[in-house]
Amino acid sequence: MSGRPFTIRPWRRIHAVFAGAAALIVVIAAVVAVGLAAGSPADGPPGPRTRTATLGLMAPLSADLAPAGTAVRNAVRLAVDEANSQGTIPGWKIRMSVQDDLSRPDGGARAAGALAADQSVIGVVGPLSSTVAMIALPTLDAAGIAVVSPSNSRPELTGAASSTPRTRPYRTYFRLSGTDVLAARYAAEYAVRVMGRSRIAVVDGGPDFGTSLAERFAAEASRLGATVTGTHRVDGSADDGSEVEQVARHLRTEAPDLVYVATGYAFAAKLRNELAEHGPAVSVLGSDGLFDPHYPGRTQSASEEDLVTDLAAPLSELPQAGEFAAAYLDRWSDEDGSDSNRGDDARSNEPGHGATAGRNSPAGGPASGGGPTGDGTNSGGPGSGARTGAGAGGSNGGNAPDRAASGADSPAGGGGHVVVSASPAVSPSPDVDVIPPVAAYAYDAARALLRAAGSVLPGRDDVDEATRAAIVTAVGQGRFPGATGDVGFDAWGDPLTPVVTVYAVRNRTFVPVRVHRSAPS
Repeated sequence: MSGRPFTIRPWRRIHAVFAGAAALIVVIAAVVAVGLAAGSPADGPPGPRTRTATLGLMAPLSADLAPAGTAVRNAVRLAVDEANSQGTIPGWKIRMSVQDDLSRPDGGARAAGALAADQSVIGVVGPLSSTVAMIALPTLDAAGIAVVSPSNSRPELTGAASSTPRTRPYRTYFRLSGTDVLAARYAAEYAVRVMGRSRIAVVDGGPDFGTSLAERFAAEASRLGATVTGTHRVDGSADDGSEVEQVARHLRTEAPDLVYVATGYAFAAKLRNELAEHGPAVSVLGSDGLFDPHYPGRTQSASEEDLVTDLAAPLSELPQAGEFAAAYLDRWSDEDGSDSNRGDDARSNEPGHGATAGRNSPAGGPASGGGPTGDGTNSGGPGSGARTGAGAGGSNGGNAPDRAASGADSPAGGGGHVVVSASPAVSPSPDVDVIPPVAAYAYDAARALLRAAGSVLPGRDDVDEATRAAIVTAVGQGRFPGATGDVGFDAWGDPLTPVVTVYAVRNRTFVPVRVHRSAPS
């Protein structure tokens, strides 16, 4: 030994200190873990678990109909996000399941099957197309799922066309659109009593453009004293040149003072151009299959002052829509329709973004047709079962006089069932009417379902058969001020105050000239 005193090397001392500290930390962690597992009076019980339910959406999100479907998706997303942020359903968070129904029966069947198989679904917004609805509703109704469509117009969906006594075919189904019965009746009253037309020819594009819409119009026009010079049945989803020429030849022989056209925009545009070139010179009143930016786009000046009807009102005509419109445009004001905050669930079937609400088109992109009115559902294009609402254009204002109007204040008749209000003398904001009307109706459809769920889900652990049944009942009994007006349903699932709007084509834009609101049922 060297005689030096024995010492512990510094690194060994440090190691010993760390080893002791580590042991102490392990002990403390174990104690904390036991305390958390057992709970303690000081900390209180853990907070309630947040459960998740699903709101389904069926809409066309592909190809030509993507702009309308995207606008609807955006509106429903807005309603869901508001409900989640405001705690509309305490203890629950709502997610979306977005299903592209392709605006075709096969797409509707697939979408309905996917939603019915999801046990967390509390309701479905859509479909937009009546043709799709006829396929989807049996599946959704059998699953007990509440369905609120913003745009279906086919009368049979709520038994409106059934013989007495009326029966309701789908107990879980509701809609915010009027029916083809209303569309035909009001169009005929407008043609005869407001426009003063007495010789009317009818072009019938078939059931994809409104169930018996053309026939109903002809019958109503005749009842009001007009002469129906002829009814010409065509393939309304195509634009066959030989059919167009044949109809034009008949019109030159009949010499009507108005042609009522219930087809898609493609056939109507080709017919309008043929009449402009070869005659006769005649006014055109179209169903909502013509309510599409392609119609004035393809006809140019030939369609100036043509009229179309739609079973919805533009946002500029909806006094209560301001808050919705501001929120929608604030979030989706980009022109390419993208939405970085979508937050749709991974199970959503959404092939593409599309263009939102047609920012570059006053009509808001292709309409799926008729839902109000024909309801556009045909796989070939608009006009078969869904009012997607091409949009009102609108910067020219909605206060212009009716074309060739007789000066009558109201085409009401038939027992006072029609209430008509002229458009207010206010120029609508272009930033409002770029939003397709169907988006506002989809927003209210979603809110009707979410409000109903808010009265049913709190205190429940899951979505079962009884829960779904209670939501259906709550939707039917609910009533609230929505973006589109007073939202509520009658005993059949139809809206309390359906709307019809007449638009004029002015400078290749659809401008609202008259809004008809039915008296509450």
